Amino acid sequence: MLHFRKRPGRVTSFDLACRAEHRPCAIISLMDKALIILSLLSFLLIITLMYSVSPSDVGVLGVFGFFIMCYVLFLGLAVFGCRLFFSLRAKIDKKKSGNIKKKSYYYGLVIALAPILVLVGRSFGNTSVLEIALVLVVEAMLCFLVSRNIL
Repeated sequence: MLHFRKRPGRVTSFDLACRAEHRPCAIISLMDKALIILSLLSFLLIITLMYSVSPSDVGVLGVFGFFIMCYVLFLGLAVFGCRLFFSLRAKIDKKKSGNIKKKSYYYGLVIALAPILVLVGRSFGNTSVLEIALVLVVEAMLCFLVSRNIL
């Protein structure tokens, strides 16, 4: 979400305003802006697609595009949820937890896959407890691999 950067050299009026209020200057990175815009755009396209056409009219590429847009939407939600979780955990533990942005992107990529796997399972028929358990096992394995820097 937000990261803080130290600006060497020139002092601007924005820096003086931040120092006067005794707060660090927060800057949203370009990657965060792109993720927010893509998530909102995919949400709008999903809503438009759901109310304008049926799955049989769209065809295979339309259904594939729907799943891609759902993944982008869940990716934005998962990355910002992970960033919130990691930043709260760092404040509670009061220890350095590494690069929170990088961790949140890696875990967000993996966690955003779970709703898509469930959605794909639902498109083939009913979703049972066994299928949900299988998705949770796959997610746990992927999160373990991300935590060990294997992926």
